[in-house]
Amino acid sequence: MSTTSESLAPPAERPNGLITSLKVIYAPGEAFATLARVPMWGWAAIIGIVLTLAGAIILGPSTTHFAHIMQERQLAQMPADRAAAARQAMAHIPQWFYPVSGIVGAAIFVWVVWLVATVVYVIGASLTGGEARFLGAWVASVNLYIIAAIGTVINDVIVALRGPESINTQSDLYGIPSPAMLVSGSPKLTMILYAFNVVNIWLYIVAVIALERVMKMSRGAAIATVVVLALLGAGVAALFAK
Repeated sequence: MSTTSESLAPPAERPNGLITSLKVIYAPGEAFATLARVPMWGWAAIIGIVLTLAGAIILGPSTTHFAHIMQERQLAQMPADRAAAARQAMAHIPQWFYPVSGIVGAAIFVWVVWLVATVVYVIGASLTGGEARFLGAWVASVNLYIIAAIGTVINDVIVALRGPESINTQSDLYGIPSPAMLVSGSPKLTMILYAFNVVNIWLYIVAVIALERVMKMSRGAAIATVVVLALLGAGVAALFAK
């Protein structure tokens, strides 16, 4: 009884998800070529969430200090009777509420970022002749987020080292070198320029590679899609800047 060589071939070994996710950092081309063949995002999600929560914990004292500053500024703009009532109500808020709410908000924020990036990638691929697959876009966005999460931790360590008392404005919560360091007095412009900090530039370059490998987009289409996503993120950040 004859057997073909194809039937004797062992099944292809499944790539290691953890190693593949980490390769996004130092070998993105290889990582996303693998992810295009074998979609994996579990380990990347775990790493991204852990790093994000770690950053929120590190930044906790600074965000709490800034929250108190914003409260005082709001109270100063109220009539005396309303300010007194509001101050009394705030006195009942436990101190653990601020850092815990920051951690919970960070955990939710991660999923929102992944979903928005996925939708933008799908739209970009569909408009430019790429492979507009939701799973592929989701895998790309979750794995790319590892770089953003690393940037979050770096930023939060820098801010924490300065000390909570150094936080007087929202822009003081952002410490990674960026073009925002060249301007002052305009919170919205600061947030737009901060979107192009050194870590995000690294992220955008790797994102182009991801879209080429996973979504089968041309170089130009991938760059355009990443630019749209970067400007969208910068615009949203500017919208809430104070």
